[in-house]
Amino acid sequence: MNQGALHGLRVIDLTDDSGRFATKLLTELGASVVRISATGSAGAPMVDAAAAELGGVLDWWYDGGKHRHIVDLSTDEGRSSYRSLCASADLVVETERPGRLEALGIDHADLLAANPALCQVSITPFGRTGPRSDWVTSDLVSSAMGGFMSITGLPDRPLNLWGRQSFNYAGFAGVISALAAVRATRIDGMGRHVDLSIHEAITGSIENIFMQYFFDKELPDMSKVAQRQGAMHWLRAYDLTACRIGYTMITPTPIPDHLVNWMIEEGHEAAREWQGEDVESMLERIDDLMECVRDFVKKYDAMDLWWDAQNRHCAFGGVHDIAAVAKIPQFEHRGLFASATTGDTGESEVRMPHRMVKMSATPTGPPQPPQPESTNLEDLLANWGSRDSAEPTVGERLSRPLEGLRVADFTWVLAGPFCTRMLGDLGADVIRIQNEARSTLVNRADYPYYFVWNRSKRSATLNMKHPEALAAARRIIESSDVLIENYSAGVLEAWGLDYETVHAWNPKLVYVTMSGCGHDGPWKHVISYAPTVHAVCGITHLTNFADRGDVGSGLSLNDHLAGFSAAATTLAAIEARDRTGLGQKVDMAQLEIGTYAIGPALLDYFANHNEAQPAGNRDGLHDHVPNEVYPTGDGFVAISVTTDSQWPALASVVGESVADPAWATEAERRDHRVDIDAALSAWAANGTADEIVDTLQAVGVPAGKVQDVVDLFEHDPQHEARGFWQAVTHDGFGDRHVDTFPGLIDGERLAVERLAPSYLGEHNFEVWTDVAGYEFDAVAEGMGTDLFT
Repeated sequence: MNQGALHGLRVIDLTDDSGRFATKLLTELGASVVRISATGSAGAPMVDAAAAELGGVLDWWYDGGKHRHIVDLSTDEGRSSYRSLCASADLVVETERPGRLEALGIDHADLLAANPALCQVSITPFGRTGPRSDWVTSDLVSSAMGGFMSITGLPDRPLNLWGRQSFNYAGFAGVISALAAVRATRIDGMGRHVDLSIHEAITGSIENIFMQYFFDKELPDMSKVAQRQGAMHWLRAYDLTACRIGYTMITPTPIPDHLVNWMIEEGHEAAREWQGEDVESMLERIDDLMECVRDFVKKYDAMDLWWDAQNRHCAFGGVHDIAAVAKIPQFEHRGLFASATTGDTGESEVRMPHRMVKMSATPTGPPQPPQPESTNLEDLLANWGSRDSAEPTVGERLSRPLEGLRVADFTWVLAGPFCTRMLGDLGADVIRIQNEARSTLVNRADYPYYFVWNRSKRSATLNMKHPEALAAARRIIESSDVLIENYSAGVLEAWGLDYETVHAWNPKLVYVTMSGCGHDGPWKHVISYAPTVHAVCGITHLTNFADRGDVGSGLSLNDHLAGFSAAATTLAAIEARDRTGLGQKVDMAQLEIGTYAIGPALLDYFANHNEAQPAGNRDGLHDHVPNEVYPTGDGFVAISVTTDSQWPALASVVGESVADPAWATEAERRDHRVDIDAALSAWAANGTADEIVDTLQAVGVPAGKVQDVVDLFEHDPQHEARGFWQAVTHDGFGDRHVDTFPGLIDGERLAVERLAPSYLGEHNFEVWTDVAGYEFDAVAEGMGTDLFT
């Protein structure tokens, strides 16, 4: 309930666990959120009695700071209360089963007469339309169906990402969609409905699988169908390995000679054959080099080794457990953790990660506890006040919600480009600015990776070493609403594009910086690619089987989490700018995003002294049983029971092997986990994945096939029915397919209108003339003198 970036935004929270993260983020960013749903896991109990009275770990994590007014929509009184709230609200975020709100007469279309500016985001497992719209899910099932588990785990052991990252994806996508819709409605006065599919949010946000599939001829050394290969990155230049004590993430990046020379100094002569090779040459023999590095590190302690490596500018990452994460000095310096208190006198403190980013003008307030009791409806409405009667600024509907917003994009690789791709998909004019000479490998327009993550942008080239470059950059920045960058700390400052300078040029600019560990503190110069972040932030440690420590995430998860977070906080800062007239700095440390994404583990550790441990596919936030992946006759299937009412339905299908009446409650099933998993494993082995999933979904049990890229593109009827894939023709790559934004806005798919550039600087003349104001001849001359290159 702080006065943050979204101060004044009125939000109704009608979510279960699949959407609860979205409304947590909105609350943290300053919105006034009223939770009207009683559906959701409490999580582990709090040890402190005063804290326990307010809820469990997940209540503290997801619902702190929200108003509470539980509404029973099945009653006339409940629906009347809901309509009253909606008449005053700006936004509804809901996760009801498709068709329920419409049947009750309280869906978005029913509410517009009383509030034409109301926006609603409906987060559902597979979308509101299509043949699987009525299927149910869990985080595990969403991960299996969406594609996460096709590349996370071991060949014979699919593994889910710890911390409900499928639901985190949904929450981030929900906030981005919501704030885009709210912005558009403030301009044209027309409330919007977003039909957001968790399934689509996952499939469209997996770093490499569709690049490999669609570009197998261009990438002959890679498998067309990406496989589960532990923590081995698709470039094969990042992997986890055992040290004398512990595990570390090893890589020869960013400059192979830094590592090679160190190995030689330490007497590891086998490394000498790679001395002097650049990254692209090194990749041609990467497997041999990585084996050499594995042999080198096995005599060291992981936690000493990774820091020694960082001091030599090698991007190693020691695998931190939760106790080690809690003591990271960078987090202490930057204030990532803060405490909520209970009671008027603060009898108890509950410490947790309390923010995604640092915002200079609208900082996140201290964390708040869950509300002890419901707020009276009349008091809520009085607190919200009457709706703003300001007239829309345009007379016709915006074609896309971010139309009219301009973004100066100084990003590279994945985290930043993923953020700006989303903003571009939603209608922003994104101008990607880079230097051709410095754009190698995945940052080249002729590399498939660039094609995947740089659509919906214009490409302009600029050599920041040229004496006239700063003046040219200033022209773009002065006409932009947002600047986003994700270089290492200090790079933009060295170019003369520090926040203070840029803010003086354009006080309304939102300046988003996405450094690895932040621009201040003892770790500000730590080199942190996504695999490094995973190791250090706690994700790698927890995303493992109990008998392994070297598995971790199979994709650059944190790059996507950081991209989602940057897009969400950018739009929150734009909302604040439109209210106050001033821009601000959004300071993200990607390492903090990784730990924030597993926030309940830190909260539980600080409050209850419980240190989360790797446990395979168990849900680390709420221990549902069953919640596991089982081999079938033709693959793997994920099965969850998230409510006791689902258990009899599962038992009716599986039969006597799970018919023990002692297994009726979740607590009892936890005591018999081994027996239940054995019974389900034996049953699943006799069927195909599709048969098992269809049978269980028909009786309302969350189940999903572990789908790979072939399943998702060629055999997924939900993606086909909702038009998720779009056929395109690219000037450089020819006929291809692309994914689209993960939802429908007022029933319509946002088609991709601008593909990634076929060469860097493709839009130089239009950008530098129309946006920056140069004459045509001056642009041509600048291209010849190495300015616009």
